[in-house]
Amino acid sequence: MTHLPTSTFDDVVLHTVRTLDLEVSKVASQVTNAFRVAETPDPDRVTPAFDRAREAVGPVMAELLETIQHQEDPILIDIALKADMVGFAAEIASAWDFQHQSKSVFTGVYKQMRRSESQLACAQWRSQARKYSKQRLYNGRDLATGFAYQLAERIADLLTVAGSSSPRTVLAISEEGASCDYEVLVVRIDEVYNTAQMEDIYNGEIVAAGAPGIVHCVLFTVDLGLRRSEKVDAATETGRTSCA
Repeated sequence: MTHLPTSTFDDVVLHTVRTLDLEVSKVASQVTNAFRVAETPDPDRVTPAFDRAREAVGPVMAELLETIQHQEDPILIDIALKADMVGFAAEIASAWDFQHQSKSVFTGVYKQMRRSESQLACAQWRSQARKYSKQRLYNGRDLATGFAYQLAERIADLLTVAGSSSPRTVLAISEEGASCDYEVLVVRIDEVYNTAQMEDIYNGEIVAAGAPGIVHCVLFTVDLGLRRSEKVDAATETGRTSCA
């Protein structure tokens, strides 16, 4: 087995995340460009879709999608699609076994291990725990197709709420692990905007338009971030973290 230098492996993982971000952006743009407003929206479809959209992208965005006319400027649809896909991808990449009741158990054990074990031991345990828990639960089945349909349904809900005439698409997502502690990062709605760790894709235009002295908060995350944590001193339990 060939071991890559740390900096090289960082580049590989970061490239994977950046590639996924580009795919998310591309798919969102394609779906947004294909958006057409239905002449007579079906309330029987819109009502349950709205409830699910609230869970996926939050009540504010769901309300905006439903109430604003998107024919001339569908930018909110593009933002909602990116935010939903990024959030979904982050959930998959961070999951231990895709059963919510197990999350706290695995996460608690892992945090405890990081306080007393080496980085290598923690990384190996994390990798094996994720591998074998999924094998035990799903008998080695490829889950990508199921995830693709779940995401397609979420996207369809957003488009239905926005008034689309044909809300259908499919996206496949893959997961790749790493030997040190990498974590996909999604900034939550209403967190305070931090220029050291966050990037405004509108080049400061929205921030500049606000009132002087106002505390700016995050509306949505439309790209996955990547955080790398490394345990550098076992004696003092200190660590080093970097974000990209």
